[in-house]
Amino acid sequence: MYRIRTMTRRPEALAQHVDAGRALAATVTLGLVLVMTVSLAVVGAVRAGIAPPFDQQIVLDYQHRLVIHNGPNPTCATIPNPPPHDCFWPGWDSREFSVDYFTPNEARSLVWFQLPPR
Repeated sequence: MYRIRTMTRRPEALAQHVDAGRALAATVTLGLVLVMTVSLAVVGAVRAGIAPPFDQQIVLDYQHRLVIHNGPNPTCATIPNPPPHDCFWPGWDSREFSVDYFTPNEARSLVWFQLPPR
């Protein structure tokens, strides 16, 4: 018959296990610090007006999309194929940053704030 041996831990194996846990914790901590630093830099660039105007659309699937907007706020709604005179883009005095989520049934504004003039 087979005998079950008791498992004994060697101090070297325990030291390697502790070192791997510390390395993982340090890596996760470094990653979080990096993400927070980059996020603060992007927010600072948007607030200061250094970031160029952009309108990024991320298509999640064929009915859902996420729109990230930085720049002047148009006074008209998004209309497919609008005539050129339907929208008025104000000067650089009226700027905004927004993140919107669009579905076939609704449009949600997830983040919106008015930016100071340049």
